[in-house]
Amino acid sequence: MARNATLLVLDFDQTLTSSDTLNMVAAVAKRKYPENRDFAWFTEKYMEDYRKHQAQWQSRIDNEKTTHEFLNEYLESFRSVETASLNRISKYGILAGVSRDELYDGGRVVEFQPGAATVIHRFMQAPNTHVCVVSVNWSADFIRGALDANGVLNSKSILVACNNPEFDKHTGLSQADISPRLVVASDKIATINNYKQEIAQKTGLNPRLVYAGDSLTDLPALLLADTGLLVGQSNSVIKWCKMLGVAFDQPRSAEGGKTLHCLPSWESALEMI
Repeated sequence: MARNATLLVLDFDQTLTSSDTLNMVAAVAKRKYPENRDFAWFTEKYMEDYRKHQAQWQSRIDNEKTTHEFLNEYLESFRSVETASLNRISKYGILAGVSRDELYDGGRVVEFQPGAATVIHRFMQAPNTHVCVVSVNWSADFIRGALDANGVLNSKSILVACNNPEFDKHTGLSQADISPRLVVASDKIATINNYKQEIAQKTGLNPRLVYAGDSLTDLPALLLADTGLLVGQSNSVIKWCKMLGVAFDQPRSAEGGKTLHCLPSWESALEMI
């Protein structure tokens, strides 16, 4: 199958954005309902669960042979932590009672990293290029607001996959529950593979995969990609790559030339397109 097509997949928080935005998503409802529990409490509870879980794994990380299978097992084990976090968000309803327009407007104050929008534009100008955002964020409308506010042209053509609240059909307002669609690395991989399959079925082309991410949750997708773009200098990603024997900026001949790049900035990605 021909490969003259490209699928660009983008993480959102701290890959495109200058900082994590989950607190900004929660702030959309907090401004409307000041009685909502402060987001800092949810962050504290999440970090308690995270540290406890990490401590349970540390001995295995230190002593077992590092393989791709071990990395995937380790990352999958955090599903309970991430699901518990979303369940707390749903239980206390801190995203309930807002409209899609309000979430969209909340995203419009998000700042992207310099050069990120330019790179997206460059990809979108190429023929047979498909772009999507795959994120553990909590609102596609919020993400679309950020894309538009940061000058991403033709953003409606960009697919957005993330966790979302349900909306009441009569009032148009969000309900308390958030379905955990994307919480761990394997969920991102499944979403990416689904998109690749859809493109192949519609076009007859097997797309070249380019993935940009910033964290350890992104590492399996970065390694799956024909071209992986690590945005920033994540110590955990660099550490795991070293343990796996994956060198940056070096084609992996055993994997068909797949290459992982470490980007000091988005501007430097322009040279790789």
